[in-house]
Amino acid sequence: MEKQFIYMAATLLLILGLLDLGLSYIFKDKTDYTTGEVVSFWQPNPEAVKKGNSKWAHFKYTISGKNYKSSNMIQVPLSTKIGDKRKIKYSKENPEKIYDFSIKRALVLCIASIVLFIIGKFDLV
Repeated sequence: MEKQFIYMAATLLLILGLLDLGLSYIFKDKTDYTTGEVVSFWQPNPEAVKKGNSKWAHFKYTISGKNYKSSNMIQVPLSTKIGDKRKIKYSKENPEKIYDFSIKRALVLCIASIVLFIIGKFDLV
């Protein structure tokens, strides 16, 4: 049973990693990076709840001298506050659309998946 759980977790991480890699590849010429400032955020649970909570933020940013506010929210660390600046990825075709997929996260997910497959294969638990 433990081995099955490890393989299921490894498979899920691999799928998520490959999805991030795929999106990064598909949109590589259609997106760019800029620095955005958090203008508002939303949390599904009260701020005092740390376990199982998440934070989603809207950003304002400037591209080629024009100001934008994101039309969608992306997940940010729980420690993020209004006014914080973060590197964000936006659509060149629709600059108000921001994305949260990244190659770095994809590689971390794929590496974690490989580690779990190795643990399952060689009974390292």
